Amino acid sequence: MRINTFFFLLLSVVAFGQAPEATPSTQELSAVQFVQWVDQNHPVLQSVRNRLPIAKAELLKARGAFDPTLVGNYSSKEYDGELYYELPAVQLALPTASPIDLQVDWNSSTGIYTNPQNKLPEEGLFAVGGMINLGNGLMTDERRTSLRLAKAAVDLTEAEAQLYRNKLLAKALSDYWKWYEAYASLVAYESAVEAAREVYDFTMNAFNAGDAAAIDTLDARALLTTWQTDYFKARNKAISAMYGASNWLWSSDGQPVLLKPESRPTAVMQELLVSLELDPAHPLYVYNDNKEEQFRLKRQLAREYLKPKVAVGGAVLMPGNFSELPTSADYDPNNRVVKAKLDMPLFLRTGRGYSRSQNLQLQNFQLERSETENSWNNALSAAAEGIVQLEVALNASLKNQESLRLLLEAEKRKLELGDSELIKVNLRTSYYAKALIQTANITRELGVQKALWQELSATF
Repeated sequence: MRINTFFFLLLSVVAFGQAPEATPSTQELSAVQFVQWVDQNHPVLQSVRNRLPIAKAELLKARGAFDPTLVGNYSSKEYDGELYYELPAVQLALPTASPIDLQVDWNSSTGIYTNPQNKLPEEGLFAVGGMINLGNGLMTDERRTSLRLAKAAVDLTEAEAQLYRNKLLAKALSDYWKWYEAYASLVAYESAVEAAREVYDFTMNAFNAGDAAAIDTLDARALLTTWQTDYFKARNKAISAMYGASNWLWSSDGQPVLLKPESRPTAVMQELLVSLELDPAHPLYVYNDNKEEQFRLKRQLAREYLKPKVAVGGAVLMPGNFSELPTSADYDPNNRVVKAKLDMPLFLRTGRGYSRSQNLQLQNFQLERSETENSWNNALSAAAEGIVQLEVALNASLKNQESLRLLLEAEKRKLELGDSELIKVNLRTSYYAKALIQTANITRELGVQKALWQELSATF
């Protein structure tokens, strides 16, 4: 009686409840189908895809620092029925991506007790001008640096998400190929049990006919029980591997999925055009380029703190209100406000410490980047060369497997004809089962090696 390979899968589903319907619905689940399923529905990968929108939202936030700002102020005082003063004011600030900040103010003052310096024309007074930073803030400032950091973060985050996605898919494929090896090994032990059972049945028939000794039946039974023991151990590993692969499978509505009892992995692999070098547009390079750019931007900002804060500016004053805006005829060069400010830390310890810190951080990143990219390239080359060697090994193993299968069939026929011994059949069975397990092991190693190469080359 043939042992059902899928019996353990059916028992596992019954024990844990009915699993959700899995897709695709075919019995065979290839590595390509498996990784596509994981990529589409796994919740961690969906969260990875949300990283780029988050980075773009942060960029929008940084751009908000350059939005024009409208501010209104109003104050007044009345006492004993008299209006002491009324001071309405409106200000429009126009920040720019430069050391210049523009500003438009409108002020008005009325009342019998206003400060003489606040005395303004009856219709109000416009002040159009701004300030320019000549020291700290000339080359950059926190607002401009934050915007540039956010721009670099968009490409950096996209590259980081690609690297993380490739890493997760490679881990998923590694579990898939563990499942395949466990399943194929189970099939190998099942074949060995079937062969041992045929020998046992033949030996028992021969013993009943008086053509075999009793010790031969004990030998045949020992062979059968030995392979049955190995079979059930392999079935335990296959159950564990099946659940390990199921951990990666989720339905489109976000529910975990167990592999169906009839599902089985296949040895079919994706054909790869293997190369030994990284593409210049590889996410690792994109990530490192933008990360280094962020360190450079922070260093540039730190250097600004070594300068004094020097700003000059002013405004042109023109009378008018919002219903009758001033014109060029109202311009008088003698009506102006001049402003200047100086802020000079005496020891510059903040600037020196900040600048030194950013210089060292940039230097450390550059050193780590060189090591990381060199190791990554070496790992890619090793994976590519390993694929070639494992493909040769797999072809040799398949040929050896077929030869041992033919030898086992021939030995069983010789035993039936009385021209062989039970021990030879046992050895042939053992050699063939080991060849099947060896092929499964090499197939897993090749699948994992290809997944590693796809991760390193970012070709998922």
